[in-house]
Amino acid sequence: MIASIINDPFLEYPGPEDFFSPHEKFPEYPFSILSQKKNLVYSAVRTIFAQAGLDLPHFNTPTWNPLGKYVAKGDKVFLLCNFVYHKRRFETQSNFFAKCTHASALRALIDYVYIAAGQEGRICFGNSPLQSCDFQKVLEDTGAAGLPGFYQSNGIKVTAKDLRLIANRRSVVGNILSYENRDEKDAFIVSLYEKSLLNELYADREEIPFRVSDYNPERMQKFHRFNDHKYIIHKEILDSDVILSVPKLKTHEMVGLTVGLKGFVGTVGHKDCLAHHRFGPPKLNGDEFPDNGNLQILASKLHDFVQKRYYPKSLSPILEIIDKNLRRFLRKALKQIQAGAWYGNDTAWRMALDLANIIQFADKNGELQCTYQRKNLVFIDGVIAGERNGPLSPQNAAGKCLIFSDNIVLGDVIACKAMGWDAQKIPLIRFSIAKECPFRSDQKREITCILNGKLTDFETIQPVLGRKFIPPEGWEILFL
Repeated sequence: MIASIINDPFLEYPGPEDFFSPHEKFPEYPFSILSQKKNLVYSAVRTIFAQAGLDLPHFNTPTWNPLGKYVAKGDKVFLLCNFVYHKRRFETQSNFFAKCTHASALRALIDYVYIAAGQEGRICFGNSPLQSCDFQKVLEDTGAAGLPGFYQSNGIKVTAKDLRLIANRRSVVGNILSYENRDEKDAFIVSLYEKSLLNELYADREEIPFRVSDYNPERMQKFHRFNDHKYIIHKEILDSDVILSVPKLKTHEMVGLTVGLKGFVGTVGHKDCLAHHRFGPPKLNGDEFPDNGNLQILASKLHDFVQKRYYPKSLSPILEIIDKNLRRFLRKALKQIQAGAWYGNDTAWRMALDLANIIQFADKNGELQCTYQRKNLVFIDGVIAGERNGPLSPQNAAGKCLIFSDNIVLGDVIACKAMGWDAQKIPLIRFSIAKECPFRSDQKREITCILNGKLTDFETIQPVLGRKFIPPEGWEILFL
């Protein structure tokens, strides 16, 4: 397993001029356009691959192909970004860049994927963002909107893909204005049956009230029953030979941090198959929030009622507004935990590892196999990182780092080190290692870790901020 890290205090995102091209003509660079301004991100991506020893005999020659170890000619490669939500009206640019993958990292990675896959390969980037995300706007906000056109002008097809099968548009006060339904044939139902980690929660119960915010809980129950757990995975993912995850280095209210493993939620077509938490507090066998009051229970019941929609359609706008703003009031004014956003969430990490297993072992038709069906790589964008209440509202932090690994779990462990956190306190990572899930044989491989050009013991990696990342409010007891 390889982990290659750049932590450079001068690292910053370049402007969108010249499509985020490099500012110097590297021998392997396949295009003629160069940036008139310094692009340190492109140079850092190149350095990360070089210091990892990838195709070292050909480094600094026109034939250097660092990703050739993982990507073959003609491969279909999907770059799985973190495009969680477009820039909000009052959100600063830095805080937005703390939550979404920046196009400068994508541009450099796509260039090296193209070198490996060749003209006959197929390259896509994107993910499945929140239901009410404006996908075109998030492409524009990140700078990625111009990338397909750039490659097309050079005779190369690179496609931006929104993997959602349903999207909606909301007003500023929270009611749904419109729905867009997409072709159901663009995804497969993948069944994990009893192999789902959610199955461990049943014990002597026949049904568990799994929930995900803003979706009908009755539909959720159809996806998850004892010994019968299903996920809706987009065909574009299953049809790929290589998944190159390009997440942000940032916190996550439900699982602690969201980098490689949690990023697989971006592969689904319908998010109401994603069990994020269980209704209610622990005293009711739930993990939605701690045992500290009845107002949250009432708010959660109201949310279920609104999402089930057993009322005249004319009442929808006002009920949606009441529901949305009551939850905002509880979270912001009363500082109440909502929707599983705390360290006691015992559901979301299981769902994330279920998806990781699917991405590794489900074939192009969504059938689980015993052997790996595609390669998985991770490249973490931490130039501007996110702390506090990620994934939707992180506070920007000058991470000044990029992390590459050919093992998703190792990438998450390195991310924890970079954040100054103990990975053993994160169930998502602790159990991925303990259960040898999802990368079983990789667990026994030797680890090679390079930081700023020097071989290092990854256990000694220091926090990139010189201190611990500030955790989400529901995780403060573990990390402050």
